[in-house]
Amino acid sequence: MDVSLKSYVRDQVRRNAERLSRPLRIARGYGEYQERTRLAEAVSPSACYDIDTLQAQGYLRIEPPAALVSEVVQTSRKKLADVGSLPQSRNKAFFSQLLDSSDLGLGGPFMRFALDEKLLSTTARYLGVAPFLESVELLYSKPVAGAPAQSQQWHRDRTDRRIIKVFLYAVDVTPRQGPLSLLSRSDSARVPEVLFHYVPDQQMARYVEPERAIALTGPAGTTIMTDTQACYHLGSRCQEPRLAYVAYYSSGFGYRPREGSWDVPTAGRATLSRLQRLALGSS
Repeated sequence: MDVSLKSYVRDQVRRNAERLSRPLRIARGYGEYQERTRLAEAVSPSACYDIDTLQAQGYLRIEPPAALVSEVVQTSRKKLADVGSLPQSRNKAFFSQLLDSSDLGLGGPFMRFALDEKLLSTTARYLGVAPFLESVELLYSKPVAGAPAQSQQWHRDRTDRRIIKVFLYAVDVTPRQGPLSLLSRSDSARVPEVLFHYVPDQQMARYVEPERAIALTGPAGTTIMTDTQACYHLGSRCQEPRLAYVAYYSSGFGYRPREGSWDVPTAGRATLSRLQRLALGSS
């Protein structure tokens, strides 16, 4: 068996094994899973952004509270200015993750945005369960030499049956800043499930015409919700730097263990809604 075939077989076996782990996680945490489901069912559509469009297209531009968006933008820019030497991603030379635990206090703008009630309500209705907040990141993308690699290529995130990621641009993003680009839900469904995780442009063009790709550009403050499991997407193909805040939500009972846990002080817990506490994995 040649190397490429071995890699392909290993990739497919891993995917299927991960899918089989989800029912086991639900069984182990069935009481919590039931509560998350009940809470999602109780969310009123009037408390949400446009669920119908999100369901149909797989992505949605939203307008969160302007003051909070402005605070995230300004704090993101200050973080970049203050960071000194850029931390290097372990395997992605084209971006750096700028946040650490000191940036993620409940009172700070990054967490207040991620725990916004309308955002959580929309995600709960979409996922069918009250969401778990997997991560909050501030990604500085930069130009690099060479062909697109890893998440600069077409891919879907495969950690749960449905996923929501929210992107908030902290700078103006034109095609030169490597915008988040995606294929709609229906176009993504045309791509065979059995391909490798990362799909190069020339291979993707066999299934979806390149001009159907949607480049999500916009001024600083532009905010996008997308199901990155349903929609093939790519980003960070930069000619000029990009700065983007990203909040990532799952059911908490996906194909892999939760990415981390959140330390919620007892005093802070009392100020949170039940939806917010579950987002943080707190009782």
